[in-house]
Amino acid sequence: MSPATIAFIVVGVSVLLWALFMINVTVRRQRKARAESGLATREHPVAAGTEPATSPAQSAANKPEVTVEKVPPAKLKPLTPEQLSVSRRQFLNRAGTASFSAFLGFFGMGTLSFLWPKLTGGFGTKINAGDYEDILAKVGPDGGFTPLFIPEGRFYLTYYEGTGDAPVYTAVNAVDTKLQALYRKCVHLGCSVPKCDSSKLFECPCHGSKYRLHGEYYAGPAPRGLDRFPLTVENGKVVVDTGSLQEGPPRGANTWDRFSEPQGPFCVPT
Repeated sequence: MSPATIAFIVVGVSVLLWALFMINVTVRRQRKARAESGLATREHPVAAGTEPATSPAQSAANKPEVTVEKVPPAKLKPLTPEQLSVSRRQFLNRAGTASFSAFLGFFGMGTLSFLWPKLTGGFGTKINAGDYEDILAKVGPDGGFTPLFIPEGRFYLTYYEGTGDAPVYTAVNAVDTKLQALYRKCVHLGCSVPKCDSSKLFECPCHGSKYRLHGEYYAGPAPRGLDRFPLTVENGKVVVDTGSLQEGPPRGANTWDRFSEPQGPFCVPT
């Protein structure tokens, strides 16, 4: 189950619990109000006396005049200190509601920031690896074809002068820049792959997978070559997009004959 699914489940359960809590508080308040005010108003019957029968003319003559006086509206009584005060139950209910609402708010904001992070630097963003000419001198023929590890982006910068036949070489601009940014993670089970100075290969210490200098598969249980990141040169600087991982070339790819075979003994025995 993905972290996003777990986060949505937790948020849903939290909202459901909060709704049940609010329903419980509302029902209790309604019951208390009914108990204090009463459910119905009682009616007091008036005893009726018997009068002798009279004719309609006598009834009209004997009917007294009725004068209607306006009754002033009753003044509202001020609330007593007891009514103005907050009971312990009311205080606990309000405090609990406010605390739970604050918890849901902060948890929701944290969940959203986790699901949609706004990265501003480091792995997962575009990284400025340095000056293009300097890097080319370090990893190219002048530097003995020695890969340069960039810890911030978790990748190796390696020289490349092959044919670029596999589609991934076009995606990462390897032919145009003569550089590649190889992700150090082994595609077999995810171990960190160090370089071997003697064989000029990347050799996984966990299960013996081996990759050529330009990241193509050479030997071991790995299903393909090392994954890599797109690389561009902007204003003379090498910029690597570590947020756009590209799958390495399949087994059997061999686009640079110069480093198709080990240059010396292995660091990890086969």
